[in-house]
Amino acid sequence: MQSKQYDVCLSVLRRLEAAGVLRRVVLVGSWCLVLYREYFRGVGELSAVRTRDMDFLVPTSGKMDRNVDVPTLLKDLGFIVGFRGEQGAMMLEHPELMIEFLVAERGRGSDKLKYLPELGMNAQPLRFMDLATAKTVLLHFGDVPVTVPHPAAFVLHKLLVVPRRRDVAKREKDLASALAVLELLATKGDLPLVRELLDSFPATWKKTILRVLQDHGADRWTKALS
Repeated sequence: MQSKQYDVCLSVLRRLEAAGVLRRVVLVGSWCLVLYREYFRGVGELSAVRTRDMDFLVPTSGKMDRNVDVPTLLKDLGFIVGFRGEQGAMMLEHPELMIEFLVAERGRGSDKLKYLPELGMNAQPLRFMDLATAKTVLLHFGDVPVTVPHPAAFVLHKLLVVPRRRDVAKREKDLASALAVLELLATKGDLPLVRELLDSFPATWKKTILRVLQDHGADRWTKALS
């Protein structure tokens, strides 16, 4: 996957790694699929990513060694600060990429943005993002080590949020990604890990995930994970 978008992404990750930011955050979303190619090398292939969105989750424990103004750090790469929504969620926009930071929604939930002074950004709280840190793995994007959710955690998170997706195209994309990764996990012999993670979830989450699989004709996986 050598392209202008790939090169911009690699430049961003190198900057964040050199500044000490990358080791304190978790790359989430569709760009994980690029890194999973390393995890599944020799097992199977994953389709290319076609998205501008690059999201980083800031874990509760993700304290920075020092403050880094990320907008300034990436400015000379062509990124400008933009805002979306009524509250003004910050994003860094580039013709090839759009970068946002996320945090896990806590308690009963709130859509109030969280300001991250250590990054010079605010972050959107989202439900179920703790799943991304339930189990992580360190993989490489080019020459840069990046922490991402373990593919098993990626699959279960995608399946859990499918019913909450209002956009049909995004819902179908999430489902397709989850099933593709699940197939490779099975080939690699990692289904016991998927079941272990699933069994650690609240009963309502587990029920939702199994129902999504069943509703979309994936009875094979419903039986394998029950």
